[in-house]
This record gives sequence, C-alpha cells and structure tokens, in this order.
Amino acid sequence: MSSKEQASAFRKHRIADDKQGNLAWASKVGSRAVRATPTAAAAEIEDLFELGEPERVLWRLLKLARRYTDLEHAGLFDADTLRAVLRGFVAADIIDVVDANEARAVLPAEIKRLRLEVAGKAWRPGAGTLSARVYRPEIGLESSSSSSSSSSSSSSSSSSPSGAGVEFVDGPPRTCTPLSSSSPMSPSTLPQSLVPLSAEDTQLRATLLAAAAAMGPQNHYAFLGVRQGADDAAVRTAYVGLARDYHPDRIQGSALGADTAVVTAVDALFRRLNDANKAVATAEARVRYDRELVLLESSSSAPARASDGKRPRRAAEARNAYAMAETFFKRRDFKQAEVHYRQAVVFDAEEPMLQVALAWCLFLNPELPEDTRIGEARKRLQDLVKLTNNGDASYKLGRVLREAGEDAAANRCFEQAVRLSPGHVDAQREVRLIESRREEKPSGLLSRLFKK
Repeated sequence: MSSKEQASAFRKHRIADDKQGNLAWASKVGSRAVRATPTAAAAEIEDLFELGEPERVLWRLLKLARRYTDLEHAGLFDADTLRAVLRGFVAADIIDVVDANEARAVLPAEIKRLRLEVAGKAWRPGAGTLSARVYRPEIGLESSSSSSSSSSSSSSSSSSPSGAGVEFVDGPPRTCTPLSSSSPMSPSTLPQSLVPLSAEDTQLRATLLAAAAAMGPQNHYAFLGVRQGADDAAVRTAYVGLARDYHPDRIQGSALGADTAVVTAVDALFRRLNDANKAVATAEARVRYDRELVLLESSSSAPARASDGKRPRRAAEARNAYAMAETFFKRRDFKQAEVHYRQAVVFDAEEPMLQVALAWCLFLNPELPEDTRIGEARKRLQDLVKLTNNGDASYKLGRVLREAGEDAAANRCFEQAVRLSPGHVDAQREVRLIESRREEKPSGLLSRLFKK
C-alpha cells in the first residue's frame, strides 16, 4: 500500500459515521494494546494524514505500546472519535494490535507535554519529585488520593499547569548559569548526583531497594500482595497500585534518578510486576499458574535421595506429568510443556524418553534465545547419548547440530541413531538423504575428468 493509499484509507474510516462498526472493532481490541509499526513511526505521517492536534498527540503516544482502555481514559477524544481514529490507523497499516503486557502506562504529565510539543511550545521538568499517576479511573484510584491532596494541589495548580512535578513554559527552556570559581555551591547549583537526599527520598530509596531484594523467593501472588484465590478486580487493583509505586518515571526529576542502585531496582521491580500481572491477570491464566505452583511445590518436596544419590522412581506420577506436557507441547505452549517435562524428569530421572522430550522442548521453544535453546538442548542430548546410547537422543542431537551449522557431526549422529535404533523412521530418512548426496558427487578419476 502506497503512502497516498494509506492516507486515503485513514480518512475514509476517520470521517465515516460507522459507530456500530467502530464499536465492534473496539470490542475485539479492548483487552489489548496498540503501537505504531516500526516503519510508520515517522513525523511525516502527521502531515501526510493531515492529523489534527489531538490526533498528533495520540500518534506520538503510540510510539510505545499503549493499552486501548488507557487511551479511552486519557481524555484526548470521546470514545466514538477515538475508535474511528484508531480504526483508521489500523486500516492504513501504520499501527499494530499487540499484547497488553507490552504496553506502557499513559501518564497525565506525558499528555500535557505532548500537547505543548504539538502546539510548538517547550517544556522542562521541574525540580520537585515527579508523581507518576496512571490512568485507571475504573477502579477508583483518583478518588482514593484526591481528597488527601486537594488542599496542596489547589495551591500549586495556579503556578504550574502540569500538576505534580512537571513545569511547562511557553518559551525555550531556561539554562543554568555556569558556576564560577567564586559562586557558592548551593543545592540548586550542584549536579543532581551530588544533591543530598531529602528525608522523603531517603525513605523511598530504602523501600524500593528492600522490595527488590525481597521479590526473589516470592511467587506472583505474594509479590502483588493478593491471596491466591483473588479475582480479576483484586489483581487489577494491586497491579495498578504497584505500577504507580514502581513506575520508572516516579524517580525521574529527583536525586534518585541518578542513583544507579535505585534505577536498577525500579527497573527489576517494574519488569517483575508486568510478569506477575501477565501470569495471574485472568482466571484462565491463574489456573495455569496455580498448576505450576503445585508442580514446583511437589518438586521441592520430592522424596529424598537414596544413599547412591538417586531418587526413588515414581513411574506413575512421571507418566501423568508427561501426558500433561505432551498436551501443552501439541498446542505449542512450550513454556508450560517445559514445566511438566521437568516435573516428569524429577519423578523418574532414569527414563531416557523424558530427558529427550525435555531437551527437544527446549530446542523448539522460539521464546528462548538461540544460544540458550541450542546450547542446553545440545548438552542434555550429548550427555544422554553417552550414558544410555539412546537412538532417539542421537537423532535429535543431529537435528540440533545441523541447525548449529555442524553438518558433518549431524550426519554422524543420524548414522549412529540408525545403528542404535534400526527402526527409527526419521533417522533412516536422514541417512538415505546423506547417501543420495554422496552418490551425486563425482569422485576419483571421474571427478578429475569432469574438471577438464
């Protein structure tokens, strides 16, 4: 689609009075997020599509993934107009619909900054602590904090249009006067990394570092601070509250923003928060996670090893775990399949089939980095071939080596697999292909004649 066709498709949906169609489209993406495509994230889109001021603000917001529900509450448009604009962007193929867990929060200060940028005005952060508040009015965050802050906000709103911690100005940002050798070193002229922490920042620093240190052994429920039987609303409330506490923007504009330990802790906490929300946000996700917790607990309480260092074999439990793993594997849910394969191996570490299945699951998981999935699968299969002479392990090791670019070693593994398991159909096919390639290559005298 050319640029003119894209602009035409956008305008067609933007001006069409198709409320029912827009509502039907919004119902499909209501629980997801939208983001500008990498190729379309360019300033010329604003001119080419003849975007108005609020549409330009929305477009700039979409450089990062944003939840659709957050955009509805951001106040840029009414709901019908927002749906028409976003549907037009999708029709023009300049935004993608992505998973909601990839989204970044929409902050009020961010909206105000972009509005000023679109209007051609400059902005600069104030000296105070940035209070990052997330748009989630559906669960009452605003009402819980507005009463306690109304008196202080009313006194500051007249001097700062941005609210907490961000100052907007109509002209270019003011620059600091360079320090002379005779000028006193006051806190306002010190570099941010040398400004002494206030009592509030000191307390916040201790809280964030303690939370980051404690999150390791916590399961997702404990990290969110909800009980295991919590419903969607309780999880969402906990997530939004912690998103406000752990959002990286909270420490920007303060002395903590230059503290490497705090920045690292906040980044880890916010990533963990998104992982926890993804794992338990819905009833279906909680069922999977609860099953995973049960498996992990049973693994930790597995029978103690005997004097020879081996655990007693629990074949029945291993078969059940393997059957569950195979179900997830067929659905290509490799993460859940891995959990159950590992559990099966814990129950019966002496069964080669379980070890092969786990290694193969790791190798096929596209979410793992290539070095990790190839390296771990290779090591597991090599060890298994040495210990058990298992034909299927040798065949799958050949597949791993071939992807790693080691064709000669892979061919040897396929031939070894046929010797160890003569009835292995896949290994036989690979060996036939190897032999046919060899027959196609001229050798000896014929090879020299063909070169002449």
